Amino acid sequence: MIFKSTFFRFLAFLILIGSPFALKAQDLVITTQVCGNTGGSTVRMTGPFWGWDPNAGPVAVDNSNGTYTFTLSPAPGADMEYLISVDGVQENLISAMQNGGTCAPVTDYSNYANRKWATTDPLSISNVYGQCGPCAVSNNLELIIDVCGALPNEVRITGPFWGWDPAGGPIASDNGNGTWSVTLTPPTADMQYLVIVDGVQENLIQDMVNGGSCAPITDYFSYANRVWLTTDPLTVNVNYDRCVPCSYPDLTITTTVCDTNGVSAVKIIGPPNWDWNIGKTMTNNGDGTWSYTYSPAPSDTVEYLISVDQVAENLVQEMVNGATCAPSTDYSSYANRRWVLTDPANVNNTYNTCLDCNGGAGIDELGFEFAIYPNPSSGNLYLSEIPTGFTYSIYNAVGKMLISGNPSTSIDVSALSNGIYFFELAGNGKVGRISFIKN
Repeated sequence: MIFKSTFFRFLAFLILIGSPFALKAQDLVITTQVCGNTGGSTVRMTGPFWGWDPNAGPVAVDNSNGTYTFTLSPAPGADMEYLISVDGVQENLISAMQNGGTCAPVTDYSNYANRKWATTDPLSISNVYGQCGPCAVSNNLELIIDVCGALPNEVRITGPFWGWDPAGGPIASDNGNGTWSVTLTPPTADMQYLVIVDGVQENLIQDMVNGGSCAPITDYFSYANRVWLTTDPLTVNVNYDRCVPCSYPDLTITTTVCDTNGVSAVKIIGPPNWDWNIGKTMTNNGDGTWSYTYSPAPSDTVEYLISVDQVAENLVQEMVNGATCAPSTDYSSYANRRWVLTDPANVNNTYNTCLDCNGGAGIDELGFEFAIYPNPSSGNLYLSEIPTGFTYSIYNAVGKMLISGNPSTSIDVSALSNGIYFFELAGNGKVGRISFIKN
């Protein structure tokens, strides 16, 4: 009898999360705001599967700003009832539903009121612990500054209001969880500002050059300022000296130069003007390779080329011949390398070629062997020698991902417009790319 109970309990769990033998589904992400909380609490989900135990369900990730995120991977395969508990206290939404709320539709308006996610609902949702409406709105502007693991003595902001004096702006309050808060009467006009930590003003110019968006008042060369608009929310979260979250990883690009005779400098060049003088200087590793580390990694796609002693590589002809290392190309006047957010954090390439120095496949070209056919194709692409545990993506000629999923023996590409595409397999730290033509 115990065996049967356990079996059916396990079966119910499989129905809830989706069979592990099925193709991997998308994740369900639920973000919960705890009003008046800036982080440090233990926030859990509970529901029928966990016996409504407020201390038994999955624990949310603390975003250190009063919000907490659950990621259910994959998303449940059936509708899911649930409630949120904070530090062991389960929310009670009965009164909220009696007063006209809609956030807990599974209710008798007397003894229980449960939240519900349906399989037809969005895969990213937000809610507020203990209530159906938003947290009470403050009349003040609050800037919550994450100092990314530092232990500063003083955090403050500066800007035109304070003559850009690094010691003239308001001092932030230590929240005790790695974040600091500046509270202001909301300005009546848009406010430019930057953060100062122990007298060091953040520099966001390179972040913006790399595709960031946190400092839009910029010439991409001499200044890059944050701005709060009068139409923006009154609570703003920023990360000191970077546009991306503190947890964002680094990106290292390592380039092999086949003929090192007389080489004095190697740089990464890119938009907006592909200028050697403002390129990123790579470090000589002493073994024929040069490396540069973006810390943190760019927050958006990066196009780039390698330049050796002011001679930029030219990969146009290799792309015409079927190579894939410079996918941002018109096959005539330019062919640029590209790193996207889903690429590995360590990239290896060879200056002025998609191959290696021996004329073989480049390290970032094919880390394994597989094949697609027919090429050109008008209907289905067929795959052979598919590695296990990999996912596939199909990109157009300008790098936009059009199709992705788990590879099978055939993939329907009939809906694609005629043209050149790139088929990519990724997994286990390896990436394989093959170009194909749809006709």
